[in-house]
Amino acid sequence: MVDGSQAMIEFLGIPADPRLLNEDLFNLPEAEQRREPEIATDKHDRLVAAGSLLTGISLIGGVAMAAYGGWQVLFNGGGAFDVVVAVIGILLAATHWGWVHVAEYVGLTIDEHQRRANDERARAWLAAIQPYPRFSISTSVLDDASTRVQRVIHQPVLTEQHTFTFVRKTEAEKTYSAHASAAEIATTVETMRRQARIDTDRLAGLWQAAATTYTATLDSAHDEQQRLAAQRAAATALSEHINASLLEPPLVE
Repeated sequence: MVDGSQAMIEFLGIPADPRLLNEDLFNLPEAEQRREPEIATDKHDRLVAAGSLLTGISLIGGVAMAAYGGWQVLFNGGGAFDVVVAVIGILLAATHWGWVHVAEYVGLTIDEHQRRANDERARAWLAAIQPYPRFSISTSVLDDASTRVQRVIHQPVLTEQHTFTFVRKTEAEKTYSAHASAAEIATTVETMRRQARIDTDRLAGLWQAAATTYTATLDSAHDEQQRLAAQRAAATALSEHINASLLEPPLVE
């Protein structure tokens, strides 16, 4: 995949595997890993609390109004106003639990809207992942206080479900003793990181050249033979991009 064009062509038209949203996410470089936005639950909790408060107010207020209106009508010769007060009080007391149900329904509606928005963002993020190798550099301190620097390749692989995911492999590593200077280690890490970015960008360019040609050719394809022609066109574009890169002067520090 890194040096040959044929392996890259195999990934054209293949969607990303949903496992990249969870268990395979670690196989991508840390900078490209998706961070799930936190769902704000305080709004739901506030609505339920408000519903509970209104329930209590409705019950207490309703009982008080019903008692007052009933007392006025039965014992003090109350008029139409007192009857209305009593009726409203009875209705409030009888329906006081409705506020909790309304608050819970509104809270669940808000939560569902947030979940749908998160799902849409996840699908968009998954669709944007391109199946070319990435390189990253990681460092770790061992038990003996030595420092290990690793160059990691994040390799795309095809799955049985005709999707692609990534596997993480250590491509090279170097260990510095506890007595090595911090400047030496930092210089090595920065040099390796810069080279990792260069290698990743090169492969991204190769993939983009192939994918753009493939998509443009596939738009007019109606059968398998034309789809194969789209793959051949993509392979040709990829080869030309590689040849053009070889003609460029080497990077000079």
